Amino acid sequence: MDQEVKQNYIEAGKIVQKAREKAREVATEGTNFKNIAEEIEGLIRDEGFQPAFPVNLSVNEEAAHYSPGKSEERVLKASDVLKIDIGVHSNGYIADTALTVNPSGEHSDMIETNQKVLEAALDFIEPGKTVGELGTYIHNQVPDEYSVVRNLTGHSLDKFTQHAGLSIPNIRNSDKTVFEKGDAVAIEPFLTTGSGKIKEGKKGNIYLHQGGNVRGRAGRKLLKKIKNYNGLPFSSRWLDMSGREKMALKKLVQSGAVKHYPVLKEVDGGVVSQAEHTVLVGADDGDNIVTTRR
Repeated sequence: MDQEVKQNYIEAGKIVQKAREKAREVATEGTNFKNIAEEIEGLIRDEGFQPAFPVNLSVNEEAAHYSPGKSEERVLKASDVLKIDIGVHSNGYIADTALTVNPSGEHSDMIETNQKVLEAALDFIEPGKTVGELGTYIHNQVPDEYSVVRNLTGHSLDKFTQHAGLSIPNIRNSDKTVFEKGDAVAIEPFLTTGSGKIKEGKKGNIYLHQGGNVRGRAGRKLLKKIKNYNGLPFSSRWLDMSGREKMALKKLVQSGAVKHYPVLKEVDGGVVSQAEHTVLVGADDGDNIVTTRR
């Protein structure tokens, strides 16, 4: 791995570590979800960096892709199991992490088990191991009282690319893809009290520019704003849109120029937890660098 690239991954990770601390500080009972997201994103920007994607605040049976809008009304309840997924980039190189909080402590066992599974996976992965070996190992760490979410995976990372092509399942599989020295990957096992399958729900507030253009002045103006995110996901909450620009965003989605992410939910309504860190495989003279962990 190029030294400059490596340093960018590490710098992004240092900011994510601070963002994780801020997340635990602000994700308290009674706090509005928008305030939680904006406190975390604000810290990232105050440090001179940018979010790699909108802070995800997926609660209970929601597994991923919920981020609050401008008029958010939800507040964190004591019983909620809140997944906080955070990303930072340094010159396009991404640190991706997630933690789960539950103010009441009712689901602390699942959350702690999830974290232990992640830590075991980070100890296991090394150059020469295969994706199938890692997924099988992760699956084998999960006790019978929980299910692994089968259709959400870890992933490789690249410059301005959060999901860079390689999927890393958290279940037994026979993928022979070999991890190479210097690979940047996000390992993120999800556990659930349900059966372990995720379905798409309603559309959320997260978007991704996929290319193409749109007619009309408002559309062109909006697209110029969107292109500033360099192909990384963005939130409608980040855009100061006129009424015409809001209509233009809908047209961009309809044309396929912009992807509108649906919220992902457990099919049985089971509670979901998540733990995630970014690792540079074997990048420290053969040892792993977990950029997002102190």
